[in-house]
Amino acid sequence: MLRSTASLFLLLLLAVVLAASKPLAQPAQLQIQILSVEKNNGKVVVEIYNAKADWLKKPFRRVTLAPDDNTKKAVFDVPYGKYAVSIYQDTNENGELGMNFLQIPKEPIGFGNNYKPFGEPKFESALIDHGPASKPAAIKLYSVF
Repeated sequence: MLRSTASLFLLLLLAVVLAASKPLAQPAQLQIQILSVEKNNGKVVVEIYNAKADWLKKPFRRVTLAPDDNTKKAVFDVPYGKYAVSIYQDTNENGELGMNFLQIPKEPIGFGNNYKPFGEPKFESALIDHGPASKPAAIKLYSVF
């Protein structure tokens, strides 16, 4: 009896130690479906941001996709949380979003929640939730002009 109680205690202690050694924020797949891609034109750049101070300056994660179809999927292995999403199609392949003299995008763009800003895009408006029950976000690219 004493031996089985000691064994049970050791098993519980081992379980607690193993559970405590596990990282708290496990990465999970954040999936973003990009719609209205101009097929075979440049490349699609998908950026996610986890901090307002970095918004449109320094992405948390970035992926570049070939525009070989009108619909593309970006996948990020990131912890659950809220992420602001910015997408553009770099049609001239110069590595940045093309803007006109008024700083209005000349290339197709899209933001989280299919937010269409009037003026400079806001971090809070482009946030999407990434959690265990989240479905892939579907974001449609659009041209301002």
